[in-house]
Amino acid sequence: MRPTILLADGAGRYVSSGAIQISVTNLIIIAAMVLVFVLALVLPFPGRRHHDSSGRDS
Repeated sequence: MRPTILLADGAGRYVSSGAIQISVTNLIIIAAMVLVFVLALVLPFPGRRHHDSSGRDS
């Protein structure tokens, strides 16, 4: 039970901008999710590339 008590001692840090207030932990999680989403859009899907005799990728 000791680790649970240690985790509950901190009040947490918050970032506020106008009417929006969010904890730093949630902000980091949201930023990581956005990063993974952008990488999924940008990075090519493995095994999708086809090579033909003209040298162009299709």
